[in-house]
Amino acid sequence: MPMECRLVVRDCIGDNLRCMQSSNQRPAIDDLRQSLRAATSEIHANLHLHAGFASIQDGTIALDAYRSLLVRLYGFHVSFEAAFGVESDRSEWLRQDLAALGVGGHRTLDEIPRCTALTECHTPSGRLGALYVVEGSTLGGRHLARSLEPLLGSAGSAGRRFFLGRGADTTPAWNAFLARMTSSASTIAEHRETVAAAVRTFSIYQEWLNGWRHVAQ
Repeated sequence: MPMECRLVVRDCIGDNLRCMQSSNQRPAIDDLRQSLRAATSEIHANLHLHAGFASIQDGTIALDAYRSLLVRLYGFHVSFEAAFGVESDRSEWLRQDLAALGVGGHRTLDEIPRCTALTECHTPSGRLGALYVVEGSTLGGRHLARSLEPLLGSAGSAGRRFFLGRGADTTPAWNAFLARMTSSASTIAEHRETVAAAVRTFSIYQEWLNGWRHVAQ
């Protein structure tokens, strides 16, 4: 993890946990969520300014640029699913989108670069921190899907299946994940590990997406 990210984790968690360390108190649910939001807020804000996502939001993204962004997202999510042993929902949605946009076939998909910075996590708390990033990334997807209408039209889900995600089930699924996460991080050490893993995953995600314009289609 870059030094600046370690400093963010240390500073943001410290205030929330200092009093609990002295009393050996169990971390509160709100403390974990606040620590996660604080520790990842800067990276999250930077991703909102990402040129690809920003051009989707303002309806100006070109087809070639959109393909490049989806290719980059595919390389991340295939790697994440393999490293963390989660269902391949997101990579499958991206396969559908890429096929709809003329990028497909096993050979073509196999040639897409993978995000090798993602590595397997062996602890439940670290795993939940990484999943916090991926699960949370779906929340604004439907807005982005609507913003793709100038490029893809308003009918159907072709080309934007990834951003549509779970549709109306997105918010209930996110709330269920938060409940599972906060009930699992029951000690200060687990709390810290969850936040550190979220920051690390967010940092990898941001750095990986910075190379989106340099991918072959």
